[in-house]
Amino acid sequence: MERSLPMNKKVFISIHVLCVLMMFLLFTSQKVFAEDVKKIAIFPFDIYSKANATDLKKAIHTGITTELQKAKFIQLIDSEILSRAIEGKSINEKLAITVGKDTGATFAVMGSLSQFGETISVDARIIDIRQEKVLPPIFIQGKGLESIGRIATQLKTEIMISIAAEQRIARIEFKGNRKIEAGAISQVIKSAKGNLFSEADLSSDIKAIYKMGYFQDVTADVIATPEGKVITFILKEKPIITEIEIKGNKAIGREEMEAVLTTKTRQSLNPEKIKEDTEKIKALYDNKGYCNAEVLDSIERKGDDQVVRVIFNIIENKKLYIKKITFEGNQAYTDKELKKMISVSEWSIFRFFTDAGLLKKEQLKQEINKLQVFYLNNGFINAQVGEPEITHDKKWIYVEIPVTEGKRFRVGKVDITGDEPKLPRPSLLKNMQINKKEYFDRASVIKDIEYLTQVCSDEGYAYADVTPRTVPHEKEQTVDVTYNITKGNQVYFNRITITGNTKTRDKVIRRQLAVVEGDLYNSSKLKRSYMALNRLRYFEEVNFQTEKGPDETLTDVNIHIKEKPTGFFSVGAGYSAIDQAVITGQISQQNLFGRGQSLSLKVHLGSRVTSYDVSFIEPWLFDIPLWSKFDLWNLIREYDSYDLDSKGFGITFGYPLREYVTGYIGYRLSTNSISNLDPIVSFLIQAQEGSRTTSSITTTLVRDTTDEPIFPSRGSKNSISLEHAGTILQGNTSFTRYEASSTWFFPLFREVVFGIRGRGGYIQAHEGKELPVYERFYLGGINSLRGLREVGPKDPWTGDVIGGTTMFNVNAEFLFPLIKSAGMKGVVFFDTGNAWESGYRLGDLRKTAGAGIRWYSPIGPLRLEWGYVLDRKEGEPASRWEFTIGMFM
Repeated sequence: MERSLPMNKKVFISIHVLCVLMMFLLFTSQKVFAEDVKKIAIFPFDIYSKANATDLKKAIHTGITTELQKAKFIQLIDSEILSRAIEGKSINEKLAITVGKDTGATFAVMGSLSQFGETISVDARIIDIRQEKVLPPIFIQGKGLESIGRIATQLKTEIMISIAAEQRIARIEFKGNRKIEAGAISQVIKSAKGNLFSEADLSSDIKAIYKMGYFQDVTADVIATPEGKVITFILKEKPIITEIEIKGNKAIGREEMEAVLTTKTRQSLNPEKIKEDTEKIKALYDNKGYCNAEVLDSIERKGDDQVVRVIFNIIENKKLYIKKITFEGNQAYTDKELKKMISVSEWSIFRFFTDAGLLKKEQLKQEINKLQVFYLNNGFINAQVGEPEITHDKKWIYVEIPVTEGKRFRVGKVDITGDEPKLPRPSLLKNMQINKKEYFDRASVIKDIEYLTQVCSDEGYAYADVTPRTVPHEKEQTVDVTYNITKGNQVYFNRITITGNTKTRDKVIRRQLAVVEGDLYNSSKLKRSYMALNRLRYFEEVNFQTEKGPDETLTDVNIHIKEKPTGFFSVGAGYSAIDQAVITGQISQQNLFGRGQSLSLKVHLGSRVTSYDVSFIEPWLFDIPLWSKFDLWNLIREYDSYDLDSKGFGITFGYPLREYVTGYIGYRLSTNSISNLDPIVSFLIQAQEGSRTTSSITTTLVRDTTDEPIFPSRGSKNSISLEHAGTILQGNTSFTRYEASSTWFFPLFREVVFGIRGRGGYIQAHEGKELPVYERFYLGGINSLRGLREVGPKDPWTGDVIGGTTMFNVNAEFLFPLIKSAGMKGVVFFDTGNAWESGYRLGDLRKTAGAGIRWYSPIGPLRLEWGYVLDRKEGEPASRWEFTIGMFM
């Protein structure tokens, strides 16, 4: 029968065994630690210097010992013990080995320090005491006594590398990587062959390898060998995705989904990415009204688990629409008023033509911000528009938006402090947008900051800072606004650098700039320079970048451009209501030889109209801003009752008189022949049969503030002109023509632009001369009354249109983007106007309306427009298509 030990005796034995075990572990760990510790004897260095050798000897010895004492596995032999052992003896390798053995050192360090001028050189030798072997020498240099510390630190590193061979990494191996090459993995880790082994680096390496995204498990095994540490990274690769299957989708196509997926075939499996993609697909469905859609992901493994198929299974369910949008907490504005502020709307019967009722969560977030801004811009400085609460049942979605309005604050005192610009303070305050508001408006404050910054920068203060300070008064419910201006230093333009122009000459670009090197900084002039370069139409991109110059009073301007083709060549055939079969050809170069000159040749061959035109433009004649144009033409046109043959040439000069204003003067000499008259034709036309010569001078004054020559969005273009023919200019026609035109552009919303043009004219024959029929005013066509042609006075007996001596015309249109990437726009328009034999009868205006397409194509501006006659007369077509190549309104 076995006897059991008493409980207290069992406890005593257990504690005894535990103590013995702990002592064993402590002893073995100390032994291991003792084996790892390197005992180093540092012998005094020989000093070769004209300076104080004792100080140098002490400095280098102290530096080395201090640095080595920081190492965990280094133990230094006591310097006093060494001093007694070498006292009175010459230090050499043999002595170092003997003393090292006597003191228990494993390594000895000895050497010399030499100083030549500022250069300090250290030669050090390390001796392996056990093997009685001298390791490779160490040589380090520095400049000046202050480099002793750096030399000591570098020397410590070299010593540790030399004596800690087993602490160095002998090699690195990778196991388990079948698809990812070892070289690619080595690029992301810190550990490398020959480096000192570091647990911290190893831990970092494991994380770095895992972060590559190719492995689902990474571990490391470290083995100590006589050559050093051998690190083996044990890897388990993630499976490769060979197929992505999307099932159940009908409302959204696969291509649209793939566009948002980050998970791709031939990638390593990443479950986190798959979950993210599931949410992205769900968001797509949410934005199309499928709020009840379910998206489930699954992974199907194949073979040896190294390849997988990812499946997105979609249950679309029924499309839902917003039934009701309500606001909670609003008092100043009704729900109806607030709904008008946002584009997300409730379901309506027009949903088939619009997105009405669709819930787009990302868009709703933007609309919440828009409501917040609306309140802040209308005096509610403490207003908060919260996150909408979205609920839905099986049929409808309900949106409730919480609003905390707070009190409404009026504008209080407005003031300007700090460094005032040259413009008088009353004028500045008068121009403040906030002063024009009854209630506090944050948007106006931002505009005021921009205005004051602009004023300062136009005076050369490029880095002026305008800081608004708002002080609300709760009791009075007002907000005082103070703009504090800190001008800083005046800044001048230093270097203006132009890059990217491989064809266009530098001078062609620089002559468009309103600023030159050495000028006082002016941001308005920089903007005008930017607009001027864009107006050339030579460049696809124009980028201005300013950066600080050599000091705070200078700034550099870097202008980078990307050129585009400026040469056009086209040949085409077509059909028109006037000409029937038409053949056209054009060759032109808008930037001839990179000089900014323009050369154009146009040919039009039709059954009723044949024309040839050659034009040449030099915008900077004699290297001054003297614009010049030379034209040569020949036009043959068959009218219903006669033929006209016109040929001639013209030359025009233009010069800028002031900002935005240019004056032009031109001369025209033409010969015009009327022939092949019908038997029944207007007496006026009969009287002009034969050839006439017109010699005339035209003066024109133009003010152009538009932001863009082809598709302006703001600004105006106004002109007045006077043409005088005959008298001292000779020729056998004599008249004076007066014309005026005014065109305005206004940006509306979403890149929609409203444009309106009004023009009028009057022509008077000189005494004793007949006004040629071809010099009279005619309306109709794409540039005046679209949908009509040859509008004007008619001969009451023959019905021939004989033109008027007065003219008035108005064109109004809305321009909107159609295909932005192609530069194509749509237009809807209304035209009105007429020509009269005398006077202006505004109750007798013809009216048309229509729509069209405008495209700035590679061969120039193209217009295709359809006009419908609103006041159609007997015998007139109801509508007409118009097409032309040339400038727009």
